[in-house]
Formats: sequence, C-alpha cells, structure tokens
Amino acid sequence: MTGLPEGGPNYIFGGLSMNNDIILIKLDKERTLKFRRKELKLLEKSFGKKISKIDFSDLGIDDLTKIIHTGLLHEQPELTLEQAEELIDNSDMPFGDLIKAAMQAFSIALAGPGTNDKEPTQIKN
Repeated sequence: MTGLPEGGPNYIFGGLSMNNDIILIKLDKERTLKFRRKELKLLEKSFGKKISKIDFSDLGIDDLTKIIHTGLLHEQPELTLEQAEELIDNSDMPFGDLIKAAMQAFSIALAGPGTNDKEPTQIKN
C-alpha cells in the first residue's frame, strides 16, 4: 500500500480497546472509525481490488468518502453513504483531518491490535 499518512490528525484521539485500537472523530457526535474484516471486505468490493492493491495516494473525494463511511459502519450498520456525506459536510472537522483519521484507523486494522498502545489523549489544533 502507498500513501498512508504518518502521525495523527487534529481532533482525534486513539487508544487501545480490548478488541482493537480505535480512532475517535467528531462529526455530529463523537464517533469511532474502525475497520474489521467485514469492513475491509466491503472496501475490496467497492474498489474492485484487493486491499493491498489500492493506491491510497491516488484517491478521489468519492473514494475517500466511501472509506470514512465504511469505517463508521461498525457502530451504525444502517448508515448510508448519503448520510455519511451529510455528517462529513456538517462537521467542523476539516475533511483532510477526517481522511488522516480514516487512514490511521485503516493502517491500525492492517497492522493488528496493540499498534497504538498509548493512553488515550486528545490532540487539539
């Protein structure tokens, strides 16, 4: 994979949960981004290729929105892409920071639990 950002974006905090690391973002409320096996399969289907073949350095706005939407499905399975777009559009969190958070959550999912074993801390502007 290429193009995964290093470091964490603003407005999020990550911490180790019992099942996996989590990334928290602020949309309409505090929400978690998480990619389990089920969500990774959905991304493969959406992109029409294996996760390892997706070029993360060359994604469009619609692709990035799909990634954020998929990362939210673990906590709200009925969330539609259109609803996720609305949450993103109405958020005070900059879209770039949302993307960084999604890529960090995605990277954690592939690396496995315990890769972000710091105590939860909030990162502010």
